[in-house]
Amino acid sequence: MSTGQAGLFDEAGVEGWRSSVPAIQEVRIASTRDRTPQPALWLPPRGGGPRPLLVVLHSWSTGYENIAGVPFAQWAQRRGWAMVQPDYRGPFDDPAATGSDLAVQDVIDAVDFASRDPGVDPDRVFAIGFSGGGMMSLLLAGRHPDRFRAVASWVPIHDLAGWYRYASTVTPQRHYAGEIEASCGGDPLRDAAAAAECERRSPRSHLGAARRAGVPVYLGHGLDDDVVPPDHALRAFNRLAAPRDVVPAATVAAAAGNALPASQRGTVRTSTFFDAADPEVLFARRSGPVRVVIFDGDHDMVYHPALEWMAGLAARP
Repeated sequence: MSTGQAGLFDEAGVEGWRSSVPAIQEVRIASTRDRTPQPALWLPPRGGGPRPLLVVLHSWSTGYENIAGVPFAQWAQRRGWAMVQPDYRGPFDDPAATGSDLAVQDVIDAVDFASRDPGVDPDRVFAIGFSGGGMMSLLLAGRHPDRFRAVASWVPIHDLAGWYRYASTVTPQRHYAGEIEASCGGDPLRDAAAAAECERRSPRSHLGAARRAGVPVYLGHGLDDDVVPPDHALRAFNRLAAPRDVVPAATVAAAAGNALPASQRGTVRTSTFFDAADPEVLFARRSGPVRVVIFDGDHDMVYHPALEWMAGLAARP
């Protein structure tokens, strides 16, 4: 099932969640960095034996109550998995959020909270996110590669300064450029300190550690995305891939303009876990434990493919 953008940014509140996932709980988790209580949604595991944990990461403009996470929780509930959806300082519009040390630690604190449940297997922790949540999933893979069995990232931001350039020139009517400035302390194209802060918060600065650790990563991006262009997913893949597997520079450049070279369109070199009811896969490539899928869509995600990929990984020793 594809989300479409409708509903992605709705904040329905916990009661909206409970109508779909009756077992969901609202909890507060003390930050180990500043001791403040941070909210999260928590679905305990059920069934025999330690169960995997699914960490669901809200998008750029939302917080922990975002109802786009409901299908992930329903999927986890059907399989007896635990799920936690942390807030990590809410929407990405101030320095405490947007890939900050505080935000990253909030997610790790949520993993530690969940892992204290005897029904959770701390060696099978999976993270999945969309847009800003896709950015956070990549940050987690790079900054804490030992904590995650695998991560999935839909329409992620790979490079904050690069996205700022796009948001401030191609889509200036949107709010994203101003929020990057608010988060990083200024215009990263003109201010060296702001540029350094954007770099520190960007997945591009940390994915080398994920590559060296061999973290499995699933990247998915709609070719027609005019919020975060699909070259971000391809650039992230190239940082994670072996040199022989990188996507050619011409393909990456074309994707920045929402296109694929004719020679690459339809080139699917790995299983994608998309099925016949899903959007068409236009390009896919794998390098070891990492794969990227470009599909016929925009700023969107398809819920089940990465989940089925994770389920297969969870079943392995």
